[in-house]
Amino acid sequence: MAEPVRKQKKKTVRRRRPGLLSVVAVLAMFVCLGLFVLALVQIDLLPSHILLTGAVILAVSLLIYVILWFKFARKTAARLICWLVAAALACGFFVGADYLKKTDEVFDNVTNLTDKMANTVSLVGLKKDNIEKVTDLNDKTVGTVPEADPEGISKGLQELQTKANVSVQDYPDVLSSVQALYDGGVQAVLIPDNTRQIIHETEGFFEFQTDSNVLQQTVWYTDRTKSAANDPDSVADITRDPFTVLISGNDSYGSLNENSRSDVNMLLTIDPRTQVVLITSIPRDAYLTMSCKKDETACSPVDDKLTHTGLYGVGTTESTIEDYLGIEINYTVRVNFSSLVNLVDAMGGIDVEIPEGLEVDTFYANGTEGVKAGWNHLEGERALAFARERHAYQDGDNQRIRNQQQVMRALIDKIISPELLFRYPALMDAVSVAFETNMPADQIKSFLRYELLRRPNWQIISYAIAGDPDTQLSGTIGSYVAVTVPREEMTEAARTLILMTENGDSADAIRSYAEAHSVDAAGSLSVDQQRAERAAGMGEVYVPEEDGSQDAGYAPVYDDSHSSTTETETQSYDDPALSSGNGDDNSSIGNDFSDPEDDAGTFEYTYE
Repeated sequence: MAEPVRKQKKKTVRRRRPGLLSVVAVLAMFVCLGLFVLALVQIDLLPSHILLTGAVILAVSLLIYVILWFKFARKTAARLICWLVAAALACGFFVGADYLKKTDEVFDNVTNLTDKMANTVSLVGLKKDNIEKVTDLNDKTVGTVPEADPEGISKGLQELQTKANVSVQDYPDVLSSVQALYDGGVQAVLIPDNTRQIIHETEGFFEFQTDSNVLQQTVWYTDRTKSAANDPDSVADITRDPFTVLISGNDSYGSLNENSRSDVNMLLTIDPRTQVVLITSIPRDAYLTMSCKKDETACSPVDDKLTHTGLYGVGTTESTIEDYLGIEINYTVRVNFSSLVNLVDAMGGIDVEIPEGLEVDTFYANGTEGVKAGWNHLEGERALAFARERHAYQDGDNQRIRNQQQVMRALIDKIISPELLFRYPALMDAVSVAFETNMPADQIKSFLRYELLRRPNWQIISYAIAGDPDTQLSGTIGSYVAVTVPREEMTEAARTLILMTENGDSADAIRSYAEAHSVDAAGSLSVDQQRAERAAGMGEVYVPEEDGSQDAGYAPVYDDSHSSTTETETQSYDDPALSSGNGDDNSSIGNDFSDPEDDAGTFEYTYE
């Protein structure tokens, strides 16, 4: 009899419950996702519908992942891999949230201008007198200039007299006190520090910076006035309307709560519609009439070098350039030596290409290693020296402008490269140290949102105004200094290029105009010819003034050949500085080009 078939028992598979570490990893992943989404909401860089959609997709995807993990990952290796993925996602969300938080803090730092301004007076002696510290001035005489800064000189003297027993000799101006220092009439001088920084520009005192040493600096703070805050002239929609930004580079290290010379003066005219960026550079030593309309208490309207306007605040620099070019500047950005050094180092250095014949063994600016022909990798200090150098070049200030534009292009290349992802924290730290703008944070975010979503293909065109060297009276110093007199034709060409960019002309049209007014064509067209050329493009006729005492106006042309000119185009080229007899205050904007002293120089220009 056959044995009965035994029924085999079905194996019961016991599903392992998720372990404690798995649960912790999942909770951490969702918490970090929440922090990341919250940071995105706070920074407000993405439209709300995209942010909401993205957050839902992420949350649902993670939930599905967790369900699949807990249901099907049975082997130890599979569970370990799932746990590592969850931990990596949690870390990624957390780091992303931290990046976004730092970015938001940077927006606050660069747009919330400090409500205090630093003021400094310096006690200066000569190295040849072997006075190395304040106590060496015991029973000696110190020269002061009370009228230069009554409050500062008083504070400086109070600090000095706690350290040394000195006699005080007053002088009517800073140069008289410095001359007495060289003559031995005094053994030190107490002067405002912003004046100390420009004494070496004066004939007879070229070596003052190297001859002297600073024995003491007294710093005190005053409230920043509303006019000194320099409110922006904002556009309605920064993602649609063209706008111009002044980049003012101060010749100082550290923070930006003290005014100093404006060593770099660059205009960025940006049209989001045509995706054109025009970079216009103006020589630091351009001899212009100082304008004080942004802060009437800061200065008086005297003729001086553009770099000296920075001593009275970025608003003075801005309004001086506005009057000079007859344009409106919407926003300003202030940086200094520390900004450039920190930014370049944060990006791991920059690469610049040097043509043959422009090699430099050692930079005069700070004594660092120079550059060779071909490609050079520059760290922060060398990049700064490269951007500042002029004594090593035959073309002087004109070559310095080219170098500055090359540094800016190299930085842009670094910032838009994938390398930024790995250097983002260092970049944020660098920007937050010495970077200041009056562009509101919400407009910065709007423009960044436009950049992220549209990914525009920016066309960058560079143009540099230059002129002839000359010697003119500095209203700030009160003596004659070396200056650059901008050429009238180049001023007109720069103004036209800015107006073309604002009008929405194409990159090709702007580049063609730049080429037509390049160094080879410089001087071939007079100012009247340039204005007539521009008027013709507007469907108008340029009518010069017979006596040349004022800028002429434009007369409309009523013929069929220009009937297609739109009202928008005409208004976009409306330049009050070029209009005559309109009774508007703006009719006198800019230099008086009938002045023969203002028409000089050679033109240097770069474009891409």
